[in-house]
This record gives sequence, structure tokens and C-alpha cells, in this order.
Amino acid sequence: MVINSLQPKHPEEVGHALSKKRKALKLTQENAARKSGISLSMLRRAESHGRIPLPHLLRLADTIGYQVHFQEKPLSLRNNQTSADLNKRYPGLIWSNSKAPKEVFIRKALLNPRFTQLLQLARDFGIATIQKEWTILCTQSPSESQRVAIEVNRILRNMERGFTQCS
Repeated sequence: MVINSLQPKHPEEVGHALSKKRKALKLTQENAARKSGISLSMLRRAESHGRIPLPHLLRLADTIGYQVHFQEKPLSLRNNQTSADLNKRYPGLIWSNSKAPKEVFIRKALLNPRFTQLLQLARDFGIATIQKEWTILCTQSPSESQRVAIEVNRILRNMERGFTQCS
């Protein structure tokens, strides 16, 4: 979430940014709450603790002239997983080489497409990484990828829609 080029690490930073912007516009808490259609107590809680349900945040942000953006970023902790960690997380996916790099795990999962497994990999490494590996796989092994292309494309399309709707 980016608020006025702010990338908050804690919810309180969001609340502070909302409060600062509202005050700069010379809006009272009562007026801002009324204009955005949220309760005064919700606005106070948002400004003091930075905790506010997403639909309310979007309405409040729009009222005070902010845009809320969501941007996919790699999960650095999971991107740095060792092969042993991947083998534990995805047992049996690569049984012949437990030290294979993440790309091999992703490609193997794409050749044996199961939605839940591909979704977990997308959460671990980002959907862009999964799509990139699918493109590489289609180029390097067209006969193998063609066998599962309809299923994989459907899964990737549905995941992309899901990620887009959540943001």
C-alpha cells in the first residue's frame, strides 16, 4: 500500500498520514467521516491506530484526495528458501533431486498442474515468477507444455483475476 509515496511498515503510519492529510485540508474528523460515509469512531480508530477495514479506507482516502495502490512484491523470505526448504514444502514434487533450484520446482508443478500447489507457489514467489517459468517451459519444452497448456493457462488466468480483484 502506498499512501502519498509513503510505504508504511506499521498501521500507525497509515493513521498518521490520514490524519495529517485531513488536517491539511482543514477538515474536522466529523466532516471527513460524514463525507466518506464512515462512522466517526471508525475514523478516530483509523487515525489513532491505523486499523480500518479496506472498503472504509478506500472511501476515506478518496474523500481526502489519496489513492491507495497495491503492488505485488516478491516475498524475500520465501524467495531465499533453500532447496531443502522447498523439498519440505512440496514433498514428492522433485523426488530425484532434492537440491534442485526453485525454477525446477515451479516448472515441475506447471507440468503437473494442481491449482492449490500453483497457488501456493504464486504466493511464495509471485505470480509473475510462475508466469515467467511457464513462458520458459513453453519455449524449451513445447511438446510437454502443450499437453497441459489448457489447464495451466486456465489456472494462471484465474489466479491473475483473483489477485487483481483483491487489489
